[in-house]
Amino acid sequence: MKHNDNVVYAKDFQNRRRHAEQELKITEIENYIPEGYQSDIRMYQKYCEATEQEETVKSFLDYLFVSVTEEGVKKNTWEKRVVALRKYFNIDHDVQFDEAVQSRIANTRKLYREEGRERLVRESGKTPVDIEELLQVVERLDTRAKAICLVNLDTANRPNEMVNLQVQDFNLDGRYVSVYLRKQDKWHNKRLQPNTVEGIQAYINEYGLQSHDYFVGSRRKNGQFDGVKISETAYRKQLKKWTGYAPYNFRKTLVAFMHSSGADLSTIAKQTGHQSLETLDKHYLTVADTTVDKFMRYKN
Repeated sequence: MKHNDNVVYAKDFQNRRRHAEQELKITEIENYIPEGYQSDIRMYQKYCEATEQEETVKSFLDYLFVSVTEEGVKKNTWEKRVVALRKYFNIDHDVQFDEAVQSRIANTRKLYREEGRERLVRESGKTPVDIEELLQVVERLDTRAKAICLVNLDTANRPNEMVNLQVQDFNLDGRYVSVYLRKQDKWHNKRLQPNTVEGIQAYINEYGLQSHDYFVGSRRKNGQFDGVKISETAYRKQLKKWTGYAPYNFRKTLVAFMHSSGADLSTIAKQTGHQSLETLDKHYLTVADTTVDKFMRYKN
């Protein structure tokens, strides 16, 4: 192609266009604020409105201080706010926190060491539930809800792992599902129980699911299923509505059940996808109350 006696090569044009598209995609990734951060950002914005402050580093530090001293939020909640708002200021306000601000944050964190705030540091988290009672609840659900709950229980998947599952990730003959572990950036196969496989097959047949459909997928108000990916928040709400429990109740229930059945840490980690056995031991395995009760029976 010629223009003003200059030859514009097609390959050169394609390269420049591809480079521009790549730059746009990388910038999009860099500027992405995770969905889980949005609620913390909104609360900070509401605080600025209520106190008639601009969204500045000064109001951010004020918000962190008040979160501890007046609101009395749990420390793990406070830490999540710091991470979310740091990302928000970086992306939306083009502000990087300097050493002085980082020092102020660190000193505000020390408020949790003061007497009277011990309970704000205590981590409760989600607890395992009685697996037999949970299964009784699941058995009463419709085909779709039952299949999803059984998969979540078998795999101990995190919410992001559940909403990203597609029908093509399941190998029902081999009784396993391939799960992408975002934290570890790898695929991992997880085993499925025979009754779970039956539930999945019934779900696929009833809804006519195709290989590219998202396994959880969205369901319209008229009941029609369209196999489109839903958000992690929407999934948490669905699971809570169906069973009364959160995804991490399911996750911890499987770990506790396998452990009480005699499985060692490596076996449990192979199913759950935990990379660190130390993390699995520290945050997921605790002596069950029923075990403690068993050894506290003064009388038969």
